[in-house]
Amino acid sequence: MWTPLNFGKHAGRTLPQVVLSDPNWFFWAVSKDIFVGKLGSEAKALDLRARNIGIPKPNAKKWEVEYRWDREHRFLGCDFVRGESFRHPLFSRLPHFDLAYVRQGNIHDIRDCRLLIRDFRRLYFGGSNLTKRRCEEFFDDEDNFTKMGRSSMFI
Repeated sequence: MWTPLNFGKHAGRTLPQVVLSDPNWFFWAVSKDIFVGKLGSEAKALDLRARNIGIPKPNAKKWEVEYRWDREHRFLGCDFVRGESFRHPLFSRLPHFDLAYVRQGNIHDIRDCRLLIRDFRRLYFGGSNLTKRRCEEFFDDEDNFTKMGRSSMFI
């Protein structure tokens, strides 16, 4: 069971809902130690999992997540690509999906977060709405994470 927040603009929502609707705020709040007690434990585990989401493809080690940027350093979106495919000089890649990635380099644009979540929904949920149940079930299932993300089991 995830604890609903009892404060702020996300009051009544659980942390999995927050990280999949407003990742910028979630990672900011974690960096400022906003969450305490049970919420603090949940946030710590969720922070690790949200940064280490596995690629749901056969032979996942042959795939990478490509994060795309334009020349003005605006985030364009992301997708799964074969690891050996052409690497565009403006794009970057990771062997896993990282919901905190757009925060690198002090990029905190709400547009970037919306694009990231749009692509996450497409890649992991087939574009379906991110309901409370879906968000929580996703972060409860350790099979969705890399080895690093699995080590954060707390429930």
